[in-house]
Amino acid sequence: MTNKFNREFLLEYVESENKSNEYNVSLDNMNKIIDLIEYFGIELYRPITRLLLSNWNEITERINNYTPEEWKMAESIQTSTPSLDRFSIAMLIEVLEGEDTLSQSENAGRRLSDEELRAIRKHQDEQ
Repeated sequence: MTNKFNREFLLEYVESENKSNEYNVSLDNMNKIIDLIEYFGIELYRPITRLLLSNWNEITERINNYTPEEWKMAESIQTSTPSLDRFSIAMLIEVLEGEDTLSQSENAGRRLSDEELRAIRKHQDEQ
């Protein structure tokens, strides 16, 4: 039996959401979304797709204005996560720790502690 949640299925879903909501995300960028879905787990394909498509332009704008230091952080994480390119890593950073992310939680303004970052990286290494 083949798994229906293969890359082709995911691309069809992402394309459908992209078109029906008129996000106008390119095919290349939709493939980056699929890479992230595959990294985090197929069972999260719907929320990841919707989150990234609906915020793609805003997040991309922030990434396009990254400083060399911010790119160094993305590149250092990429060494332990080779299945994702540096843009995809930057996308994760923005979704998890971006400017607006901090203001949306009850702990507004609080960055992840070194211990929390280590736990996340350890989990990534175990994947």
